[in-house]
Amino acid sequence: MAIEPITPSLPTEPSPAASAAATPPVADFEETLKRLVDRIAKVIQAEKCVFLLHDAVAGTLYPTRPALGLTEEDLARMERSISEEGISSEVFRTNVPLILYDALRDPRAVVENLARYGVRNAVSVPLVVEKRDDDNRVLDRTVVGVLHVFNKRGGGKFTDEDVRLLQRMAMNAAAVISSAQVYREVVQEKQEFIQTIDSLVAGLLMVGINGRLLQINPSARAILNIKPDVPLIGVFYYRAIHNDKIRILLGRALSSQNPELADEISIPATEDQGERIYQAQCAPVRDSQGATVGIVAIFNDITEIRGVERMKTAFISTVSHELRTPLTSIKGFISTLLADNEGFYDEPTRREFYEIIDTECDRLTRLIKDLLDISRIEQGRSMQMYWEPVDIVTLTQKVLSAQRAYTKNHTLSLDFPENFPTIEADPDKIDQILTNLVNNAIKYSPRGGEVRVIGRHVDGTEGYVSIRITDEGMGIPREHLPRLFERFYRVDNRDNREIGGTGIGLALVKALTEAHHGHVTVESDPGVGTTFTLILPISQEKLLEAPHGSGVK
Repeated sequence: MAIEPITPSLPTEPSPAASAAATPPVADFEETLKRLVDRIAKVIQAEKCVFLLHDAVAGTLYPTRPALGLTEEDLARMERSISEEGISSEVFRTNVPLILYDALRDPRAVVENLARYGVRNAVSVPLVVEKRDDDNRVLDRTVVGVLHVFNKRGGGKFTDEDVRLLQRMAMNAAAVISSAQVYREVVQEKQEFIQTIDSLVAGLLMVGINGRLLQINPSARAILNIKPDVPLIGVFYYRAIHNDKIRILLGRALSSQNPELADEISIPATEDQGERIYQAQCAPVRDSQGATVGIVAIFNDITEIRGVERMKTAFISTVSHELRTPLTSIKGFISTLLADNEGFYDEPTRREFYEIIDTECDRLTRLIKDLLDISRIEQGRSMQMYWEPVDIVTLTQKVLSAQRAYTKNHTLSLDFPENFPTIEADPDKIDQILTNLVNNAIKYSPRGGEVRVIGRHVDGTEGYVSIRITDEGMGIPREHLPRLFERFYRVDNRDNREIGGTGIGLALVKALTEAHHGHVTVESDPGVGTTFTLILPISQEKLLEAPHGSGVK
């Protein structure tokens, strides 16, 4: 990767003194222009004088300050399109000077409404910039604007001699203005360049071939834990940067004939964030002739990417275990039954084996279904919803009955009012939601206790119900709650490390709930228990007919 062209004179971080020192060129230009305006007005004996400059992007001629004999309000109204009729646009387009003898009667002056500025007569000449060779031959002529002088002093009239004088002075003025415009464009490009670098989320720093820092943006300062007010420009990189891996990478890039290098670097962050992982990439910075003047290093934070990769690796390992567990159980009991050729096991025992096999098959089916659904969600494919009236009370009783097979230490109960409404939903997906939440409640309260499913109308609404699943388990630390519904995310601590699970159940719960145009929240108190709350609409049809933005948050 090569970055070119960037000049050796790269932007630097300006101190207040440097900023003050950088101001005079613009101030000098304005002072020079003021002297030009005054001198032109004296030589031509005019009461008013103004430069109109060409804006190539807007296609207009706009007045520049300072001007003589015109107010700020006058200047604000003088901008003209070069395609309009009038003296200003005519002189610019034709590149021919013009004498205006009577501003009240000349149609070109009337259409430009010069009389409102107190104009009686005028001379207007084009501002022409000429490029010449060593033999002073004109190579190119560019019109950059128009110079107006208004109102001959003493009530006189402008003459051809005034035109010739004004043309000569306009040539000098055009050269000054053109140089100032180039300077301003360079300054603007430099400021935009610095602003672009400073706005990057990625950290960026530039080092010259002499090893001194040429540029460093705020993100790089934050990554390297360097305060914003510490001066770094011109400092040797190994004095400013204290991370050994970054020092080595920059040193290799500076000494290498091919400085395009990359590495992953771990940098300690603040105490609450822990370590961050950055992908560091170095590339050469070249001038307009192609010579290498330094290197640029960019630091992209890939902590989250690496975290997801680790979670996916752990997920694959966990899923393998989760699939193997019911298969091992099924295989074991089937083998036992097949090996019993002499009728050693009586009918009740055989039936118990069959029930265990059936339960493990259900467990395997549920896991595979969850995997397929989460895969569909990851691929961005929408889930097919089969809407029908669903009796939540009956469905909850079915889920609790199935989950009782997985525990002997818990009391599973439900609490619904008698008039709890039937809702419009996909019964299979509501079953998945409740099964995941109740199963989690059992798993994460290994010492037992009550798991309770509570249904209620949402207060203040007629169109929503809430379903809460509460347990008396170990609870979830507060810092894990914001990420709990992320795919593959599992709370990893000493208390729950031995508990199985794929890390996709809650992500699936969130996706399925939102597919019902509802939402799910969680509250937890470590050591006391956890409550998941589902908010679901009673009618999908009424929800779609409701005004945009209505609903329960």
